[in-house]
This record gives sequence, C-alpha cells and structure tokens, in this order.
Amino acid sequence: MTLRLLALVLIAGLGACSTPSPTSPVGPVTAARPHTPAPPGWRQHDIERPQPPRVEPAAAALPVAPPSDAVVLIGPDGSGAENWETASGGAIPWTTEAGALVVAPGTGGIQTKESFGDVQVHIEWMPADEPEKTSQDRSNSGLFLVDGRYEVQILDVWNNRTYADGRAAAIYGQFPPLFDATRPPTEWQAYDVFFRLPRFAADGSLLEEARLTVVHNGVLVQNNEVLPAMTIWLESLPYEAHGPGVIGLQDHGSPVRFRNLWVRRLPERAAPPADYALPAATDLSPAERDRLVGRYARDGGGTFVIERLGEGLGLSMPWRSGVLELVPLSPTRLHLRNTDGVFDVALGADGAVTGLTFTMGGGTYTAVPE
Repeated sequence: MTLRLLALVLIAGLGACSTPSPTSPVGPVTAARPHTPAPPGWRQHDIERPQPPRVEPAAAALPVAPPSDAVVLIGPDGSGAENWETASGGAIPWTTEAGALVVAPGTGGIQTKESFGDVQVHIEWMPADEPEKTSQDRSNSGLFLVDGRYEVQILDVWNNRTYADGRAAAIYGQFPPLFDATRPPTEWQAYDVFFRLPRFAADGSLLEEARLTVVHNGVLVQNNEVLPAMTIWLESLPYEAHGPGVIGLQDHGSPVRFRNLWVRRLPERAAPPADYALPAATDLSPAERDRLVGRYARDGGGTFVIERLGEGLGLSMPWRSGVLELVPLSPTRLHLRNTDGVFDVALGADGAVTGLTFTMGGGTYTAVPE
C-alpha cells in the first residue's frame, strides 16, 4: 500500500512554512468536494491563534515498556527497520545510530508494512541539534495515521515560536495542543496517541468523525478531539470513505531520532446479540400489584421498598436514592427496566408475599416483609 504522506522532502526557501505535498490523499478540491471549515473557525496556521500555556512535565522513566498485546514497530534500541518500507515498497534508507532510528534527510518518509485502524500509539522521539533553525524548520517531522490522512505534529518548539496549530503535539492544521508540555531538545519526548477511525455507511457517507487523544510527556494535550476533516496541508478537505491504513513517519529534512514505537489495536465494544431484548412484560391486575407493595427487610441489612408508580410498580433500594421502574414478567417475577436485575416473589398459601429473592450481577439477595 502506498502512503501518500503530505510532506516528505524539505523544500528550500519555504522558511516557516510546512513542506507541501505533491498531491493530497484525496485529490484536488472540486465543486463536489468543497473545503471544510477549520475548527473552530480559525484558518490554518493563523499566527494570532493563542499559544498553549506552559506545563512542566513530570520526570519520566523512558523508554516505556510495551504491554503484552503491543506490536513493536521500533524497539527501545532503535531496531525494527524491517517493519517499515518506503512509499514505493522498498527497504528504508534511514539509519540506526546510538539506540535510535534516525531520519535520513531528503530520502523521504517511511511507512509501516502493516495497516492499523483504531489504535493506541506510543512513540518516543528526540529533536535534531538545530538551534540555528526557527519555526517549522527546526526538527520537523510528523506521525501520520491511516495512509497520511491524519497527522500529529513533531517539532522542536523549545524556545521556538511557531503557529499554534503546527506546534509539537498539534493535530496538524486543526487543533493546537491544550498545553505546551515539551522537554528540552536534549531529552527524549513521548507521545501516547489514541485514534478512532471515522465510521462510514455502506454508501460511503460519513456516520462518525475520527477522534484523537494525545498525551505528551504524561500531559493530556488533545482531549478526544473530533476531527472535522482530514489534516491536509493548507486545505481542509471533507472525509471520503476509507478503512484502516499504514502509520507513517515524516522526513521534513531534519535527522529526528525515533525509538520505542509500539501500537495496540483497539477493539470495538461488543454489541448485544440481535435477539437481545427485555423479556415480554405482562399486565398485572390491581390486586396482583397491590399485594407486592410493601417494605422488605434485606438479609444483611437495608430495606427494599416496592411502591405504586403510576399504573405500575417502583422500587427503592438501600444502595441508591430514587425510584426504579419494575416491569412485571409474571405475577411472581419482576424485572428492572434498565438493568439485568430480577425479583422472584414467594407467595404463601393465602396468596400473601412471604419473601423476595433479588438476583443481579451474579449476586443473590433475600428479603422478607417487615
């Protein structure tokens, strides 16, 4: 798969501007594909956009060991070049030096051989020693997600002012970080990125935008941001349907160092089965309802209170305030409306209630009339 990164080679003379792409991932803007406004109404790279406040990150024990289900793409010693390829599918020209995988300036970005969808990404990086450079020229790179459609900016911003939506840990061109949590350029930086793919209907229409959370050096700087569009340089283009894609690292002309990049694939939450439904309710006669109304002393302390709730029944419990609706499944079985909790009612020979058994969450509780 070809990764269409948005900025692969530094072009001389651009100064503080980010490097342009030969093409965008989705082609040019047309009448059928208009621009999408940038959030929240700011133009890309508006120099007047407020800068984030400074937060001093706590001392960190890096590198962070990956959990057992992680896919390690770059090891803590910079190993793992075999997990990456060039945009044309060849071996990467980047080098492994002094425990890091180092950008080979001018050779182009690299991409993973595997594709990823919803994902957690941990990445550690160190800027190049470029104090003479300023703004976007100083140790610029990027973490790209899904074939280059979404970018988390990598940049040395230590005593280096640039536009807010192009700072380190910015969702590029869209959201500046909420805080400046960068470390000095002689220290390793760490991102923890949590990404959720956009969702599309079968016809390709957008159901749900992509979401991004970023933790920079232990500080939350992007808080589950909803991306209104893809992070395209100088443009804001609407979504077009896509699935998972490769992760990329950008060559922007600086020998930025990388190590300890690992990812975890994140599953969708399990949905209930198609036949999952509340058991069918039944109607109780007024007499059947009335005999259930009362106070019941729970074994172990506390009182269950069953009361009339309109034309139905309600429950007060010793663990919470308020009244819960009870749904009758039979004259001797009641179900909580919104919770998998069941009351079974024991009746004596005279038809009066002699006890309750409440089952919920694997626990069973008994009660008798007070």
